[in-house]
Amino acid sequence: MRFARIVRQILEAVGDLPPPPPAIIQKAEDKTLTYDDIKKFIIDHEGYRNKVYLDSVGVPTIGIGFNLLRPDAKIVLNKLGLNYNDVLSGKTILTDDQVLEIFKLSLKIAYADVKNYIPNFDSLPKNIKLGLIDMSFNLGYNRLNKFVKTKALIVSKDYKSAADEILKSKWAGQVGNRAKNIAKLFSSV
Repeated sequence: MRFARIVRQILEAVGDLPPPPPAIIQKAEDKTLTYDDIKKFIIDHEGYRNKVYLDSVGVPTIGIGFNLLRPDAKIVLNKLGLNYNDVLSGKTILTDDQVLEIFKLSLKIAYADVKNYIPNFDSLPKNIKLGLIDMSFNLGYNRLNKFVKTKALIVSKDYKSAADEILKSKWAGQVGNRAKNIAKLFSSV
């Protein structure tokens, strides 16, 4: 026993202590969600286009899922020095910097909305937060807030049932793989 303690002290001193076994690492609950995690996940669902296109329900959209019919679209584009009608008609093509600025603004709104939807949002597991931010980004607060059963299941930490509720929604039929991917995230916790 004494020998093992001495070996351990020596290994610690020289920094060659082996990493903890994988089982310990897997038990550590990672709640950290980065901007890059979120951006990649949302781009995988929304796409990335510098020119106007129609989304899955026929709404004119640009960049990373920015709905050009939302009430503040003209204001957002004007702040970037863009003419709303030129963007809407396809005459203007956005730069990558403009796409990312619009995305950051939209993400800030989605984040504020999801924190309002689930007050203890920051304490949720990473995969639940990622799925909720993506839903908030796509739906907006008013539509997200209609997921009453899903919210109750998340609050009670029944993530698998919350995943099932998402898949039963009309929205899941509209967005297809996006809802399936979010359900997989929820079920993985």
